Amino acid sequence: MWKPAVQVIFGLVLLAALNGCNKPVSPERIDVPDTIYVNGNVYTGISADASSTVSAVGVRDGEIIFVGADAGARNIAGAATETVDLGGAMMLPGLFDNHVHADINRGPLMEWEGGLIFEVPGWVREATTIAELQAALQKEAARVGPGEWISGALSREIWHNGILPTAADLDLGTDENPVLLTRGPHTTVLNSMALAAAGIDRNTTFPGGGHIGHDENGGPNGRLYDSARRLAADVAPRPPASAGSLENLRSLLLQFASSGVSSVNVAGVRPNELRHFQALYESDGENLPRATLQIRLRPGYDAFDDLDESVEVALAELEGLGFITGFGNERLKIGAIKMSIDGGLSAPAYWSTEGYEDRPDYTGAIRIPAEAFYPVARRAHELGWQLGIHTMGDGAVEMVVEQLDRILTEMPRENHRHYLHHVAVKPSADVMATMARHSIGVASQPAFTVGLGAFAVESLAGDREATMNPTKSLQDAGIWVSWGSDGAPYGPSVTLWTGITRKGWDGRVYGPEEAVDREEALRLHTWAPAYQTFSEDRIGTIEVGKLADFTIIEDDFFDMDADRIRYLPVVSTIVGGREIWSATGNQSETRTQR
Repeated sequence: MWKPAVQVIFGLVLLAALNGCNKPVSPERIDVPDTIYVNGNVYTGISADASSTVSAVGVRDGEIIFVGADAGARNIAGAATETVDLGGAMMLPGLFDNHVHADINRGPLMEWEGGLIFEVPGWVREATTIAELQAALQKEAARVGPGEWISGALSREIWHNGILPTAADLDLGTDENPVLLTRGPHTTVLNSMALAAAGIDRNTTFPGGGHIGHDENGGPNGRLYDSARRLAADVAPRPPASAGSLENLRSLLLQFASSGVSSVNVAGVRPNELRHFQALYESDGENLPRATLQIRLRPGYDAFDDLDESVEVALAELEGLGFITGFGNERLKIGAIKMSIDGGLSAPAYWSTEGYEDRPDYTGAIRIPAEAFYPVARRAHELGWQLGIHTMGDGAVEMVVEQLDRILTEMPRENHRHYLHHVAVKPSADVMATMARHSIGVASQPAFTVGLGAFAVESLAGDREATMNPTKSLQDAGIWVSWGSDGAPYGPSVTLWTGITRKGWDGRVYGPEEAVDREEALRLHTWAPAYQTFSEDRIGTIEVGKLADFTIIEDDFFDMDADRIRYLPVVSTIVGGREIWSATGNQSETRTQR
């Protein structure tokens, strides 16, 4: 009999740890700042007009106590006040990424065309063609020896579907070692030995949520899409439990900070992983971006063949948590419940209302059908949780909105702030109207048009292709929107550039009518994710009384060439008045004592 591993007592332990992260504000001389930032070009995020004469900010105990001109800041400074000369650089409200993934077993990030993507193993890093991959496999097979598993990853930004290897391709690299390669979170590729080890042949079926790729003769071609990756999940050896560490998680969060991000929404943490964040933020939280953690539940086919069992387990996990959205503090807190309804753009397996352009008889994968989503979502809503649901295709959006309409009609709740992640395919006007009526938002990732655009154009056509990853049409329909990255690639620079220019993976402009201006783009990457996470009263703008979270960039965001935004020159990232990342690598280098 399955029993939930997470109990109410965990909530009490986490509460104690999180409360310990809060530092009391000294009541003495609150008018004297600890630090003043002067000689800057400060964009407050309130409006362009409000920022026109602002060059200085004063901070005390991690909060903003002054916003104005240099003379005013210097006038309130005391003998112990630090002065940071910005040298004309631009200060923005701290940038907030609405969708990142982080855990102790994830590797580091590497640079890719203005952003960051997950680093692939060294043995395969230089391979960009099938022939190069085969040569890399031959070398790796010689290193590990016959019969040993070879596991690795391919960057989805490089390995588009047109060059994605098959089992037959991998066999030419080695037919003496089972091989398992992942390409992003939605595609796994096996060679023939690995297929045999997993027991996958031409007669193997899968209940739903993904599918097995087949060759022209009807046999498996080595590719497993979305939930079908479960078929191979237990055959390849897993890394030892000690392979992951809190240092991995810390380093990853600081790499997000290196792109100017002061806050992240971690979109999918399993209940048993919460303790890692708790431990890290208890020991080192003041040196990291603020984090909101979405709890991932998995009704549907991601972990089970039987839908009833999947719902039972998800509900037991939900009931065992013992806390709801908002639990925690300003450094680390609990966000929404996450469930992934369909697949991704890259598999491709998003749930579409229309047949794919290149496969008219195919409409994608349904990982969580309505009968599994509704009971879990309803109970979460009833308990007071916010919902943040993965819906890549318009079919997934339509189903979730229909079920949320049902739930909100049955149990109305003010200020729920439920939202949908992605919405890569623009939904119908009727669906958008229902979303607006119920204040259901969208956590969008415009840079999908760059990192995943090559996949989208295979399956989308016409207006559906042009308007992929929409923003303006959602806003015009009355839907609140925030921006983030989801590793396509990570970092706000490519997101801002794409959302403003609508340039995609091939340099073409896709749906210019979906673009927003620069001021709105910044709002969508600062205040809007703060609103999404119930944090807008504390972060998202530079105002007296808010937390001192800033992103310092080298140039004037409003005057720089649009294409330079893709490579946004970040100088430093500041959280609570503390510099957690600097381009100089020396936090004290730009500081002087007054």
